[in-house]
Amino acid sequence: MKFRFIPIIMFVASAHLYGQVTPQGNPQDTNPVYTENQTGTYTLKDIVVDGVKRYTPAQILRFTGLYKGELVDIPGSKISSAIRKLWETNSFSEVEVYVESIEGETVVLRFYLQDLKELGEVTFTGKGMGKSKNEKLAKDHNLKPGTKITQNLVSGIKTNIPQEYVNKGFADAKITIQDKVNASDPNLVDWTIEVDKGKRIKIDHIEFEGNQDVTDAKLRKKGFKDTKQKRFGIGGILKSSKFIQEKYENDKHNLVNYYNSLGYRDARVISDSVWRNQKNNFEINVKVNEGKKYYIGDISFVGNTAFSTDYLERVLGYKTGDIYDAVGFNKKVGEDGGKEDDSDIKSIYMNNGYLFSNVTPVEKSVKGDSIDLEIRISEGEKATWNRVTWSGNTTTHDHVVLRSLRTRPGSLFAKSDIKRTYFDLASMSFFDPQQIGQDIKPNPQDNTVDVHWSLVEKGSSQVQLQAGYGGNSFIGTLGLTFNNFSLRNFLKFKDFRPVPQGDGQTLSIQAQAGYYFQNYGISFIEPWLFGTKPTALSVGVNQSLVNYDDMYGNSQKLNIFSASAGLNRLLKWPDDYFSLYTGIQFQSYNFNNYPFQFGETTEYYGNANNFSINLGLSRNSAGIDPIFPTTGSNVETSVKFTPPYSLFNNKDYSTMAPMEKYKWMEFYKVKLKGDFYNEIIGKLVLRSTAEMGFMDGYSKELGAPPFERFYVGGTGLFGGRYDGRELIPLRGYENASTNGGTMEDITQLGGGTIYNRFSLELRYPISMNQTAKIYALSFLEGGNVWNKWGNFNPFQLKRSAGVGVRVYMGAFGLIGFDFAYGFDKPLYNSDPSGWKTHFLMNQTL
Repeated sequence: MKFRFIPIIMFVASAHLYGQVTPQGNPQDTNPVYTENQTGTYTLKDIVVDGVKRYTPAQILRFTGLYKGELVDIPGSKISSAIRKLWETNSFSEVEVYVESIEGETVVLRFYLQDLKELGEVTFTGKGMGKSKNEKLAKDHNLKPGTKITQNLVSGIKTNIPQEYVNKGFADAKITIQDKVNASDPNLVDWTIEVDKGKRIKIDHIEFEGNQDVTDAKLRKKGFKDTKQKRFGIGGILKSSKFIQEKYENDKHNLVNYYNSLGYRDARVISDSVWRNQKNNFEINVKVNEGKKYYIGDISFVGNTAFSTDYLERVLGYKTGDIYDAVGFNKKVGEDGGKEDDSDIKSIYMNNGYLFSNVTPVEKSVKGDSIDLEIRISEGEKATWNRVTWSGNTTTHDHVVLRSLRTRPGSLFAKSDIKRTYFDLASMSFFDPQQIGQDIKPNPQDNTVDVHWSLVEKGSSQVQLQAGYGGNSFIGTLGLTFNNFSLRNFLKFKDFRPVPQGDGQTLSIQAQAGYYFQNYGISFIEPWLFGTKPTALSVGVNQSLVNYDDMYGNSQKLNIFSASAGLNRLLKWPDDYFSLYTGIQFQSYNFNNYPFQFGETTEYYGNANNFSINLGLSRNSAGIDPIFPTTGSNVETSVKFTPPYSLFNNKDYSTMAPMEKYKWMEFYKVKLKGDFYNEIIGKLVLRSTAEMGFMDGYSKELGAPPFERFYVGGTGLFGGRYDGRELIPLRGYENASTNGGTMEDITQLGGGTIYNRFSLELRYPISMNQTAKIYALSFLEGGNVWNKWGNFNPFQLKRSAGVGVRVYMGAFGLIGFDFAYGFDKPLYNSDPSGWKTHFLMNQTL
């Protein structure tokens, strides 16, 4: 007996899984269709495949899990399973199974299969859907030509694209997908996705009920961190009003935490409601029960032997009678992640080897409004680092990575070692900070810890192109900087890529040129002296040549030779973020028909020498990404001084010619600078900068020399840099255009001997990937320079404000644009400085 084309189980997954068509569901939900005379158990003789041409019957058989000769029930689980497996391959839009024929106890099945369609062109339409937005949406959602059109793909797009706009405040965002056959290939389907983001829906009001002791305003500000009602001014700019369900649920939890931090231990949200008002904006009402306020009673410690109770009480910081701040108390104990600076009890144990310790706060008893607390400590045994491995350093040699690892086998485990290793690896600039990972595996059975560091190399060598315009001329720098150089392999030509790399050294060769000057320099830095000590050795030589004609056609020349050497040593006290720099520098000035102002005298011919000693103490904890720090600080203080020749040579300087006085210059210079980084809202980072400097001579008759002075204004790159001057940037003003001294001082002396500068900068990351790091910024800035302490006024600042953008690319370094408005009058001008555009390359302000 034969039966032809009789369906036993059928599932049709329509090819139109998009647009207005609703998919028919999953194959396991389909009821079998069969007739009574088909039921029974048969031996599978063979299968026949219709529809698809890309797969053979043998391949389809493998997909289904069926095999010839096995027994199958009609209907039965094996055939249902076969259909499900075909569907799960995401290769078919239609699956139908028929009985082809039955002969005795054998059966032949016919599988009718239709291939999934593939994407052709994808176009997004709607407001704001330009070329760049089209490309970004297609890339973000993997909508490239040839992509299989599956139900998951369609449903994912219909959910994810509107959600992107919902997260930006467009609560009614939706999309519509229209399809048509590709004109050049009928097997492809072109999509036109219309994006209707709708209007931005704001939160008009957030009201609270049941709050007696805490005002609505406080609850909105402190409790609801991400859900904000409409505000005006700077608050509305920094935190816009939009409703996101997930963040709203989080904020209800934050609200309870805020109450807990005020001592309201039993506070809870009773109910809440969210609705749309007549303006179509959101209204939110939250009903709370505050409960009563609690205070800390007795605090006891149990189980501590490694640290005394007195010490742990000082670390905890809470005492009897304090408001019971449950959130702060738990963080100080080490719950909920502990304190960011590791100043909690749990972190102290973990930083001293006690990885497997447990520190648990317990509310022992409640007496009225007083709560007795007990901190139970199980110290366990100390743990040590065991197996420490790393991978991903394709260029950097292993010993360079090893010397940056603080997680050393055999050493006591310390939580702080993980953070510092991360910081040190990132600060080397050889690896992408965003992709440094660690896999930590504790081994409780033998009290050891294994760790594997995963690294991703990034381009470390740079072609430096530094440019700027100032002093009525364009100034450019072309240089090569090899930040991962290897001097020991310099003669091993097989290691050239294009130079030997991998030892973490820095070799820099630079040439700078302007309209009338040239500057050449070479420097070398060995970050680990002799490869064993964390002391950096730096050496460098520099030659500057200035040659231009004055208004009468006479040649004016200035030659400066400079050589320097220094050691920068990492310290362990007060902590290991500190470093001490000691160095020496020699400069020789030779000028011919070149004017220099020496007091009230201008000299045109002569020689001057400068031998100075440099000392600097700094603490750099800014990180983790050196290009875009988000936390920590960088504080520097430095002193530069020459030997006090006038104190022991017994010369009468009042009778000496200017050039004889300054044949060997003498002076001292002190500089202070601090950069501080704080994440304030989300990814928004505040950089606060304050700096000042002053210089003078040892003898009143000599005073400060005409060299080494401070010039404030612009971006710190302009003609005249070659004479040893300090260039202090101040955006919104022309180069060297500010001076707080009297007009007489300005006329007599170039630059100043005292300066200060302050800056507040808000930074927001746009892209932090390895190819290009981009961030936008806005800033407020003020600074000035003076020639005498009698004229110094730290509040008499030239002020500016503006916006900018920075782009960092490994091969070219940091590129930036700033647009700044100077509010005050610059030097030799009666009007405010106004708008200025600044272009920067490889400069830090």
